Amino acid sequence: MKLEIGQSSELGVHEQLHGREKPHRRSECGKSFNQSSTLIYYWRSTLGKDPTGVAVSCRMFPLLLLALSICAHPGTGRLEKEVAAVLELLRTLSPTSELLRDVGTQEVAALAQRAAREFSERYVECPAIMPRCLWGARPYRGTPAPLQPPLGSVFLHHTLEPSRPCQTFSACARAMREMQRFHQDTRGWDDIGYSFVVGSDGYLYEGRGWHWVGAHTKGYNTQGFGVGIVGDFTAPLPAPDTLALVRDELLPCAVHFGHIRPDFILRGHRQLGHTDCPGNALFQEIQSWPGFQGTP
Repeated sequence: MKLEIGQSSELGVHEQLHGREKPHRRSECGKSFNQSSTLIYYWRSTLGKDPTGVAVSCRMFPLLLLALSICAHPGTGRLEKEVAAVLELLRTLSPTSELLRDVGTQEVAALAQRAAREFSERYVECPAIMPRCLWGARPYRGTPAPLQPPLGSVFLHHTLEPSRPCQTFSACARAMREMQRFHQDTRGWDDIGYSFVVGSDGYLYEGRGWHWVGAHTKGYNTQGFGVGIVGDFTAPLPAPDTLALVRDELLPCAVHFGHIRPDFILRGHRQLGHTDCPGNALFQEIQSWPGFQGTP
């Protein structure tokens, strides 16, 4: 497998595991991660580093993907050890030895642990989540505030605009960029408000992700994750597969990996604010889902 430094091997993983439409490779993927990836930012901040000093982790990102693609198999503990071993090997080989010259053994081990967990969540045990660099996210404005998991709530939204479900990766990526521009430029927020967005192409899209406070449910942003489904669901429902992606895959995954509590509460946006969101049809649907609770 040939991996160009600065490019991502994630697409091959998606194709092998999911067999869905192939997202277009973005030549600036590595650069986008350097600017705005919550994953890279999280790795550095949890290691007690300067949150703005992400050069080492970003430099290591394609190498982590290479190591994961070589080692990937069930079992996060074993995967973690093998990723660390591959990274140590890459420190001895040209040209990767230059990239890893200033990276200590302790940081390699910590990054391998985090990478194995994130990889298992993102590609194996959870539904596929398209990272920010693949949909072309702008950088976050300012410094994101960390969440304190496990959280107790999930808040469901429809995007309203775009009003039509996105059926392909290119359409969903475009919708993500449009929403981020609106939230940043018109609303004056630091980033796209949702934690995750659900397309009708079979993928989830990373907004603020698992680790950072969103701007989705005023007064409750620190208490739960905001999940938006692309479309207007006042009358029609999302496709059955789209509903199942949230109900049967995302929510159990979030519980399993400690992002939300097992006794989490699911609510529609309208229960906590003056809005019709997530639309009459979708709101009626989620009342039968595990965790749904009436208006507080």
